[in-house]
Amino acid sequence: MKTVSAVKDESGTARQRSGTQFPAYGLIDSVAVAEAVYNKAGGYASRDQLASFLGYKSTENGAFVSRVSSAKMFGLISDENGQLRITPLAVRILMPESPEHARAALVDAFFAIPLFKAIYDEYYGKNLPEGLGFENALKTRFKVTPKRLYFARKAFFDSAYTAGFFETRGSKTQLIIPNFKKPPKPSPETPNKGRSEEPSGGDGTGDGEPPNQPKSRDSLQNEYIETLIGVLREKSKQGEIDNDLMERIERLLDMKSIA
Repeated sequence: MKTVSAVKDESGTARQRSGTQFPAYGLIDSVAVAEAVYNKAGGYASRDQLASFLGYKSTENGAFVSRVSSAKMFGLISDENGQLRITPLAVRILMPESPEHARAALVDAFFAIPLFKAIYDEYYGKNLPEGLGFENALKTRFKVTPKRLYFARKAFFDSAYTAGFFETRGSKTQLIIPNFKKPPKPSPETPNKGRSEEPSGGDGTGDGEPPNQPKSRDSLQNEYIETLIGVLREKSKQGEIDNDLMERIERLLDMKSIA
């Protein structure tokens, strides 16, 4: 794990970089960057074009620089001869052959981040530490600097949620790779006559859609936006105005309207 002495944050100010690298923005925000390159420019764009697509006035904007850097870290865009291009991994997410292919690609993007992969390896088969315990682990085990703890925690949980690591248990207690295998098709030889509404096992699934049907990327994105809106409402109730969160929600909604 490489340690770099300093890097510019979103405001352009030099700061110390954490020991284990992680993006400033989560996976869903980074997919939105690749999506803008694909939908608005056919798969490749200049930095000026991408800044305009994402609603930034300048390529020197700290947030824009961080978004591009994050998308690169996830392996979703590459910089080739001054042009930003979507990668084969981004193609698998944006133009999948099936929902299962998209879900598998999101997992690959999650594991492309050194910090996220290290956390998964460390807590494989175990519960994640809760609250302050998780932040202490980030500091002691993964060498995240104190000033970057909030960003590391947020990017990690947002990305794990987007990639489906919390779907199996329905909680953020353990990282479990989601199931992206297609469920088996019913045997064509089995006659429908004489069958009861309930299958013989009595599990209540019937003949409809199989349980644990994989969610589409749009569904995951909608859930994420709803979560952010819920956080914003709670802050508003407490009299707190979070302009950054409001701007983030607006950008995600804009990206959905473009698609």
